[in-house]
Amino acid sequence: MRAIPVLCALLSLLICRSAAAGEKSVTCYLDGARVEQEVAAPGGFIEYPLPDSMLPGSLRAKPLGGGSVLRVELVPADRDRRRAREIARLEERRSELLDRMQALERREEIFSAAAKAQSGKGPKKSKSNPDPLGSLQQGTDFALAQLESVYRNKRKCRSSLEAAERELAAAKKGVALARIWLSGAGARISYLIDNERWTPSYDLRWSGEAGGELLLHARLPQPEKGVRYLVSNGVISQGVAPVPARGDYPLLSRHPLLLRSRPTGDPPLSFAFAAVEAGLPPGEASVFWRGEFLGSGRFAGGGASEFSVAAK
Repeated sequence: MRAIPVLCALLSLLICRSAAAGEKSVTCYLDGARVEQEVAAPGGFIEYPLPDSMLPGSLRAKPLGGGSVLRVELVPADRDRRRAREIARLEERRSELLDRMQALERREEIFSAAAKAQSGKGPKKSKSNPDPLGSLQQGTDFALAQLESVYRNKRKCRSSLEAAERELAAAKKGVALARIWLSGAGARISYLIDNERWTPSYDLRWSGEAGGELLLHARLPQPEKGVRYLVSNGVISQGVAPVPARGDYPLLSRHPLLLRSRPTGDPPLSFAFAAVEAGLPPGEASVFWRGEFLGSGRFAGGGASEFSVAAK
């Protein structure tokens, strides 16, 4: 029977945690991204983890339900208890790996010396050693086998040490979290990051007649599960209204293309057309002629009036 209250408490905790943070959205721009999330404030307090990629000075907290933000405190990584424990764990791991590397280097010295000593011996037959050449070969093979094992273990240890160093550097970097005191139901938290953005990608599709179509797609960063993505056709400072992005290669817009002259070649690799509308960013483009893929190249964006498949 004691298990029932414990189970109920755990379920309540999970429900509260899931309700504490609303849907997370990421708006991708050509030069970065804005992350936004509504967070409930039980007891008038929010503790919100922040990524190392957050741009300094970009944090915003807008109160919900007519409340007011009273105070915001940014906690550096080295002052956050959870991050401090992780840093301590990684430092201990690094020390263990350094000790392991020292021990392996000592073993390498020992077996290198043993292999040299074996190769320098002259075979002498005796009652206790009737096959000196075989014994010498056996000793040399043993020393070399031990050296191979040492080299293998050193590679593994070096790889683990490099990984621990990277994790430790990341753990010590940046701001760990934001502590927010407020009145009201919660806050909409937002900040900018510079390690995510969308990349323009075009399709030039020609029917083979006088015209075709230009399709602008967005290549998005690796999507995070449960996150809503939007795309803004501009940089952050321009504030162009974003549109929802569905899938990892969403179609943003379509534009008609009109050939100025019939392209030459079979299939054609260069195209001259009426200038496309302004406001389209430059990007990589793929060209299709009557449904056939011909290749890729660089598209100049708004105002462009020609395109050529890049030479291989």
